[in-house]
Amino acid sequence: MSSSPSGTVPQTAVGDESQSAHAVKTRIHRYFEDTTKDYLKYYGTRKHHHMHYGFDRNLPKGASPTGNMTRYLAKLAGLPSAYSTGSEGLRPARVLDAGCGMGGSSILLARESGAWCVGINLVELHAHIATAFANADAAKWGTPAETPRAVRPAPSDIVGSPARFVANDYTTPAFKPESFDVIWALESFCYAPDKEAWIRGMAPLLKPGGRLVIADGFSGRAPVNAAEARTFDLFLKGWAVPHFCSFEDMKTWATRAGLEVAHIEDITADVLPHAWKIFRLGPLIVPWRLLLRTLGLVGEEKLHNAWAIYHQYPTLKKGIWRYGAFCFQKPGKAA
Repeated sequence: MSSSPSGTVPQTAVGDESQSAHAVKTRIHRYFEDTTKDYLKYYGTRKHHHMHYGFDRNLPKGASPTGNMTRYLAKLAGLPSAYSTGSEGLRPARVLDAGCGMGGSSILLARESGAWCVGINLVELHAHIATAFANADAAKWGTPAETPRAVRPAPSDIVGSPARFVANDYTTPAFKPESFDVIWALESFCYAPDKEAWIRGMAPLLKPGGRLVIADGFSGRAPVNAAEARTFDLFLKGWAVPHFCSFEDMKTWATRAGLEVAHIEDITADVLPHAWKIFRLGPLIVPWRLLLRTLGLVGEEKLHNAWAIYHQYPTLKKGIWRYGAFCFQKPGKAA
């Protein structure tokens, strides 16, 4: 990895940096397949379809922090509210949801921004689940449960959802150059084995004026002792993250790829409240998973997930890692 600015360090899960890209992807695939039920049952993905942190800035009372994160990033991406006043007749944006999880971002963007989204995922099971969620969501468009205030329902002649999902390795996406107005990576960028190569590969897929939006974890200060290093390693390993990079790395790599920096922001303070809510499961789930693992009743990945739930908040609060939001733009005028 490239050098980092003062006060930050490239951060890597122990033993993972030397692994091949194939080994990293195999571990990521195994982790997400084995923990699918955890996300659906404990994280609420069955309800809101998201698998990422929430964003508490200006969060309306009773609103979803994960949905709020998506709406905030949609503004950075320049996506309109297609069904609100004054947006009629706008060409729907083409969005590549690179590492789409179970479809939360694409489903919300399709419904509220009128975007046509293609979600790609390394895990075929998640692509199937996302498709089912999208179709069920589209069937409810216009109902109070699915349409926020000030957003008019989608046209009744839309059949199904304009969000589509397919199993495809996001490091080798099967799309033509200049296919997308927006490339979206919400907590998927961290899984790229070669992060600079991933940014370099995304740039040609953007149309002129198109935007690459990334929100994820990034390196912070170095652990000050072995205990901090171990807890941070358990966090990264627990969620199958090969390594973090720095904010400076991102600026350098985007510039090398021919992209312009439109927005860089540390949003750790806005993510911490939701990280705390996730952490509260840790003291309950870790002992239970340790017991079940000892009895051979759960797999290794479920135990790793429990450790990550427990260690993600204190390491974030201490500044060992931080949460960033980025928007890079391809030069040229949007069509």
